[in-house]
Amino acid sequence: MAKILYICGGRSFYSSHLNRKIEEVANSWRNAGHDVKHICGGDILSPPPQEHTYGSQPRRPRWYADQQLLKFVEVSISEHRDVVHDQKMLEFLEANVSNWKPDIVWERSSRLHSAGLHFAKALSIPYVLEWKDNLVNYNFSLRRHQALKLEVEKIERADHLVVESNILKKQLCRENNIDGGKVVVAHNAVDAAQFLPNLGSRKEFRESLKIDDDTVLVGYLGSYAFYHDTSLLILAAELTKKTHPHLNIKFLMVGAGKDFEKCYSLASEKNLLGDYMVMISGVPKTDVPKVLSALDIAVLPGSTDIICPIKVQEYMASELPSVVPNYACNREVLADMRTGVLFEPGNVVDLAEKIECLARDRELRKSIGQAAQKDVIERFSWQATWVKAVESIISSHS
Repeated sequence: MAKILYICGGRSFYSSHLNRKIEEVANSWRNAGHDVKHICGGDILSPPPQEHTYGSQPRRPRWYADQQLLKFVEVSISEHRDVVHDQKMLEFLEANVSNWKPDIVWERSSRLHSAGLHFAKALSIPYVLEWKDNLVNYNFSLRRHQALKLEVEKIERADHLVVESNILKKQLCRENNIDGGKVVVAHNAVDAAQFLPNLGSRKEFRESLKIDDDTVLVGYLGSYAFYHDTSLLILAAELTKKTHPHLNIKFLMVGAGKDFEKCYSLASEKNLLGDYMVMISGVPKTDVPKVLSALDIAVLPGSTDIICPIKVQEYMASELPSVVPNYACNREVLADMRTGVLFEPGNVVDLAEKIECLARDRELRKSIGQAAQKDVIERFSWQATWVKAVESIISSHS
């Protein structure tokens, strides 16, 4: 057993409002017998906000979006708050955690945060950086250079780095000229038992939407973030309706976020809402398995090209054939036409054709879904990914 200090230092993290992944990581380590102290950045500052639903994102005012000077000021103020907060986090750790004497510090990467690094080095214990790319995704600010420099320092001084795909590991090593031996890959994972299909839930949710069991329901659950390219699914639905008007199919989109209004307007403009497409706001994360049970096909219309998002493992555990962009990171998780279906990223025709192929073939949907569920149980449990990662790191220091 090891004492693991798990730090999610960003100001937006609250222990009472953990996303599914962070909660599952901490619990999986505890279930493996480790003593885990989880520190969230938001907890040391203020009371938590209202809990977000699954797929939601905080919405920021957009009136200054095209005004570079105002964006510069807004980002610079945010950076300053990060620096002040990081100092408060280090003081909190020194006052409240030093006597606990952790064996390892594992820190989820956050912009302009390095309290975990300095705390670990002061105690002479291993420091693990759960590395996230694209933390400094803007061109101008007062502290941009400082933020970039700090990321390089954390990468160089970390004893181990953890990333979520092999393609991201290659990128990290190439761009920072570091030894791949200190980089551990831990793919996203799922507790499959939480997502097993439930016929009762399927019937209940479909009845709430007035969808009969013979209709093929195609769904997306997640945020309306730009990298999920949610408008592509709307355009694919429009194309399917035009080219296969008699196909018994319906589309469901569940989520919230900055692009929701734009997508809702697009679906309305294309005359899809109602009989052909349903768009509802985000649901509590506890309701996600029920929604997935109601689907016949799951779609990820867009993703980054470096990480396969956790929703894909959730789709697989729900025994669903998933249609996802054909990126190397997604191929690390899915095998085309065996445990999922890949389409050319951004290609609405290809996406529509893959959906139509599955919609017409019940047996194909069933075989892919069953193979996906079997594969995710064997390869992408928390025990096989994040527990294995932390235990390999701990054993290397024994």
